[in-house]
Amino acid sequence: MSFIKSVTPLNDWRLFMEMETGSVIVADLSRKLNTARFGQLRDAVLFRSAVTDGDVVSWGGGVLTVTARELMDAVFVNRE
Repeated sequence: MSFIKSVTPLNDWRLFMEMETGSVIVADLSRKLNTARFGQLRDAVLFRSAVTDGDVVSWGGGVLTVTARELMDAVFVNRE
């Protein structure tokens, strides 16, 4: 079962995700940009290349791939 229906990169390193349930989530990844996991996304061109297959969001044709669970962690858990 897929989780993410669509993904749209927004300004200021926010990611708009429409979920299969009909919910929408805006993940602010700006505070994650100084981490090893998300640091590559400081490149605005790379960030704007976000796509989803329903289970993961990937950037740059797979240069960085993040699971739906990791993105929910970025949304709900405030840690760097």
